[in-house]
Order: sequence, then C-alpha cells, then structure tokens
Amino acid sequence: MPSPNRRSFLKAVGIIGTSISVAGCSEIGSTESSESLPAGSVKFHNDDSVPHEISVEVLNVGTMRGERIDGHYTVTGTPDVAVFQRNLTATVVLEPGEIRTYESVFESEVWYDIRFTLDDKYPGEDSARTIFKPVRPSAETPGRILTGRVWDGGEFSWAIGPDNS
Repeated sequence: MPSPNRRSFLKAVGIIGTSISVAGCSEIGSTESSESLPAGSVKFHNDDSVPHEISVEVLNVGTMRGERIDGHYTVTGTPDVAVFQRNLTATVVLEPGEIRTYESVFESEVWYDIRFTLDDKYPGEDSARTIFKPVRPSAETPGRILTGRVWDGGEFSWAIGPDNS
C-alpha cells in the first residue's frame, strides 16, 4: 500500500484542529518504495524498543522566518492565501521499529512554526520545536520533508530535508 496523500492523512486524523490518534493500519508509511517523498510530507520513526506517541502541532504560519526567541526561530508575516494546516494537531502511536509516512501534508508554501511532543511531554526547545517550509521539487531543489524520530533509548529529534529515511 503506498503512502497516503494529504487528503488521506487529514481524513485519518479527523477534523483539523483536533488531536486524534492515528494508530492503526501498519502499512501506512511503507518505505519500501524507491521514490522520494513529495515536499511537505511528514515522517515519524520509532527506533526505540518500546511504543511511543508522537504529536505534531502547528503553532503559527507566516510568510518569512522571524527572529530567534527562547532557543527557536519564529515565523512572521501574514500569508495571502488560506492555510488549512494553520491549526493542525495530529498524534501517531508507533510500535518499536515502526515508520509512518504521510505525503504532502503541508501544501502551502509558507513557513510553519512546529512543535512536537513525545508521550504527552514537551522534550524542549532544541529537540522539539522548529520552523518548516516545504520547498517544491525542481531540477535544482529537492522536496523537503519533516521527520520526527525517537531514537533507541528514548531520545527525540526532528529533521528537515530531502527524504533520506
């Protein structure tokens, strides 16, 4: 089963702005395909030996990257278009070794102020908060995806970049 697209992701998490667990179908997020993920995709990894709940929340959207405050960058400016992910909150529960991928979740070309939580706890500014702007793929620019990962031992980190699993 290929990775779900943005519409499937939003359907899986329910109404935008509510936090709902998307645990379930173990085939969601199959990474056996050699194709790169489209820009704006979200990937969750659990490399730990116990299950974990990872939540991602959009705190703000903007047209440009702002200044660094309290250990993280902010976003500023008002987008000219409606950004449907403005109030997105989603939660996944991952079994040990599980990877889930959701394609094209963030489709607007704006800056997103993102916060992760791990098992209902906020790991801290450096490891759990970032800004993210999906860049559309072109000959010069690969698509950027947002990844949240729990490492062996329970440490959490995020990454932004091309799909490199």
